[in-house]
Amino acid sequence: MILQVALDLTDIEQAISIAEKAARGGAHWLEVGTPLIKKEGMRAVELLKRRFPDRKIVADLKTMDTGALEVEMAARHGADVVSILGVADDKTILDAVEVARRYGIRVMVDLIGVKDKVKRAKELEKMGVHYILVHTGIDEQVQGKSPLEDLEKVVKAVSVPVAVAGGLNLKTIPRVIELGATIIIVGGAITKAENPEEVTRSIIDLFWGEYMMTIRKAMTDITDHINGVAEKLKLEQVRGFVDAMIGANKIFIYGAGRSGLVGKAFAMRLMHLDFNVYVVGETITPAFEQGDLLIAISGSGETKSIVDAAQIARAQGGKVVAITSYANSTLGKLADVVVEIPGRTKSDVPTDYIARQMLTKYKWIAPMGTLFEDSTMIFLDGIIALLMATFQKTEKDMKRKHATLE
Repeated sequence: MILQVALDLTDIEQAISIAEKAARGGAHWLEVGTPLIKKEGMRAVELLKRRFPDRKIVADLKTMDTGALEVEMAARHGADVVSILGVADDKTILDAVEVARRYGIRVMVDLIGVKDKVKRAKELEKMGVHYILVHTGIDEQVQGKSPLEDLEKVVKAVSVPVAVAGGLNLKTIPRVIELGATIIIVGGAITKAENPEEVTRSIIDLFWGEYMMTIRKAMTDITDHINGVAEKLKLEQVRGFVDAMIGANKIFIYGAGRSGLVGKAFAMRLMHLDFNVYVVGETITPAFEQGDLLIAISGSGETKSIVDAAQIARAQGGKVVAITSYANSTLGKLADVVVEIPGRTKSDVPTDYIARQMLTKYKWIAPMGTLFEDSTMIFLDGIIALLMATFQKTEKDMKRKHATLE
C-alpha cells in the first residue's frame, strides 16, 4: 500500500511545511492538491518536486479537457502522476495516457462524479490508465457519503491498482486496507492535525500489519510449493540429469532472466566441485563440442534463445538436459533428459504460458516465474549436496576454489 498525502491548501509555504512533516512520518507520495495548483500554478508542482526528489509528486489537475497538453505541462514541471477526471471524454484520457507514456509518468483517473463507477473503471482499464481513484468529494462527504460504498466493487472489477480518497482517517483506514485499496489518499486528517508527522507515522504503522502478512503469505506459498516439488521429483529424471553431468566433457548452463541467475549460481557451485563448467553468453565460453552437455533452464520451455541453443547443442553431437515446467514444450522435446519443476498453479487464466506470465493472473502472491525459479534454485542446491557426497567433497574443499578477487 501507498500513502498519498493530499495537500489541498492554498498557501505554498504551508503546504511545504506540512509535506516535510508528512515525509518524515513516512508518506510515500505527496499530492499537489487542486486548490494549490489553481492558486500557484505548475510552480507548486515544481517546488514540491525540488524539495522532495525522493517522493512521487502527484499533480491533482482533475483534467477534463486537453489531456495531452495538461499532462505534458505537469510532466515538464516534475509531476510523477497526473489526475484526469473519469467523466472526461475518452479521447482526453487516451491522449493523456499516450503523453504520460512518452514522459515516463503515470495517469490516475478520478471517478468523482461518475455514476456507474464499475462500468467506467473497466473502460478505463482497457484504455491503459495506470491507477483508478474511487473518490468521495468534500461536498459529498457533507451529505454522509463514503468511498467505501464503491471501493470493494471497483477493486474486484479491475486489475490495475485502485486508489481511494474521501475523509479517510485512522478509524476508517483499516477497513480501506481490508477492501483492497492500493493507494490510500489522506488529506485533512494529516494536514489539519496538530502533529502531522505523528499522524502520518500512525497510518504507516497500520500499513505494516498488512505488509508483514503479505511477506509471510508469499514466503509460505513459496516454501509450500517447493516442498510439493521435492515430493514429486522423479527418480529417472534426476538420475538421468546427474549421469549426464558426470559423463560430460564440458558443461554449459543457459537460462534467460532470473532463470539465468539461477543457472549462474549453479555453475559457480559446480566450479567449486571441479567440474569443467561454463555459462553460455560469457566472453570466456568456449565452443560446444561432441561429448559436451547443455543444461537449459526455461520455465515455459519456449524461450527462443534457449531453444536455439538446445538445437545447436544437439547438432554438435552433445546432450541436452532441460529443466522446465513443461516436458512437452519445444525445449522438452529437444532434450535428452527432462527434469520437470512445476511452476505456479493457475486459476481461470489464459492457457498460453507467455500470456499468463504477462498478465500475472494467478492465485499465488509470488510474482511472475518466482515459484519455478525458486524451486529450481533449491533443486539444484540439492544436486550440489548429492555431488558433494558422491565425490566426497567438503565445504573446506570447495572454499579452496572460491573467488579471491572480489
